[in-house]
Parts: sequence; structure tokens; C-alpha cells
Amino acid sequence: MPTTLTELSQVTNSRDIVFLRRELAQAELQLRERAELQAVRLAWSESFAWRQAQADCFYFDHIRNLVEPRLRAIIRGSPQKFPGEQELAELALHNANQTDAAYTIISFARLHERLRYLRGGAEREAVIGEALKRRGVYTERGYFQEILK
Repeated sequence: MPTTLTELSQVTNSRDIVFLRRELAQAELQLRERAELQAVRLAWSESFAWRQAQADCFYFDHIRNLVEPRLRAIIRGSPQKFPGEQELAELALHNANQTDAAYTIISFARLHERLRYLRGGAEREAVIGEALKRRGVYTERGYFQEILK
């Protein structure tokens, strides 16, 4: 049992150190648990976005096969079947190209770009626009992946 003031302060300091170490260990455990939870959420979000982009690509591939020949015919002089048919066809192709870019981003782009895509909204539109402008994305290894169609 401590008898002097110095001995008492050493015991108190030792208890403080043990207490602080326990608190630090608890904080580290909580941080690890949060990080694991966020990693699971991110993986789920990325998987969901990939499946959605893939489904959209299949849908727009079918539309593209119907629209491209019709648009070529209109450009060559064939009359439009209804007012605005050409504009509607061009919009469908634009949407198909955006969907292809989205699929390429979520499948191959660097993590930073995939995270921007997953944020949605203006960030997603910006990433898609950049990929369309470059006509592809850069992979984690620095390779250039053209937009898949």
C-alpha cells in the first residue's frame, strides 16, 4: 500500500494510464466497427449500382438496335413517322450512351470516380459527362478503358 505522496501519485498515474489505454482500445474498436459497416454499405451500393447499370445497358441496347437504323433513314431523307421522331431518336441514343458510360464507370473506373458516381445527383452527372468527353475511364492500374457498348 502506498505510504508517501510520491508513491500515491505513481499509483494514480498508473491507474490513469490503464484507464486511458482501455478508453483508447474501446475507441479503436468502435472505429473499426464503423469502418467495417461503411465498407459493407459501400460494397452493397456498388453492387446495386452495377446491376442497375447492367440492366439499363441491356434495355438501351435493345432500343439502340431499333433507333439507329430508323435515325439513319430519317437523316437520308425518309419522312418522319410522327412529328419529333428524329429528336426522340437522338434523345434515346443520348440516354443509351450515358447508360454505357455509367456501366463502364461502375465496372472499371478508379475508386475515386466510382465513389463520385455512387454519390448520385450532380456528382454522378459530372462523372458520366467526363467519361463521355474522354470516351472512357482510367482504371486503378492506370489503363484507359473505352466506354463499352
